Amino acid sequence: MKKNKFWWGITIVVFSLWGCGYQLEGHPKAFPASWQSIYVSVWENPTSDIRFGEILAEALRERIELAGDLKITSKEEADLIFRGKIISVQVGGLSFDEYTQTLERRVSVRAQAELLDREGHVIWRNINIYRYEDYPVVKKITGEEVDPGREIALEKISRDLAEIIYHQIISAF
Repeated sequence: MKKNKFWWGITIVVFSLWGCGYQLEGHPKAFPASWQSIYVSVWENPTSDIRFGEILAEALRERIELAGDLKITSKEEADLIFRGKIISVQVGGLSFDEYTQTLERRVSVRAQAELLDREGHVIWRNINIYRYEDYPVVKKITGEEVDPGREIALEKISRDLAEIIYHQIISAF
C-alpha cells in the first residue's frame, strides 16, 4: 500500500511540473530541429572598455555550452548567429566621504543583441539591455585610487547578461 502511495505521489509531482511548462535544459521544444549550432561573435564595442566585448561573448558561449542545447561553431558552419553591440559603459560615484573622495561606484552597461538564422532573418532581438553593478573603491596607502572593482563588476555583469540573454532567447520559443 505504501509503495502505491509513493508512486502516485511521484506521478503527481511529475505531471504538475510538466503541466506548468517546466523542462530540463536541453534542446528547447519549440526550436526547429535544424538549429543545432550557434556562432557567438565578439560584441561590437565603441567604448573605452576595449576587452568588454570579448568578455561578454565568452560569457555567453560558456552559458550556451553549459546548457548543452547548441554547439558553438564557426560562422560558416552555424545554424544561428548571435551578435551584440555595447551602447555604453558608464561609471559614476555612489557614496563619498566628508572630503568628497569616492567610496563606492556604480558601473552600468547598455547594450543590444540579436539572434539570426542562417539566412539572416532576425529571430530574436532585444534593443534595451541594461545591467549595473556597485563596487567599493580601493585606495592605496599613498592615497592613490586604484579601480580593481571595476573589472570585477564588468565580469559579473557579463555573466549576468549571458544568463539573462540565454533565458530570453529560450523563452521566446
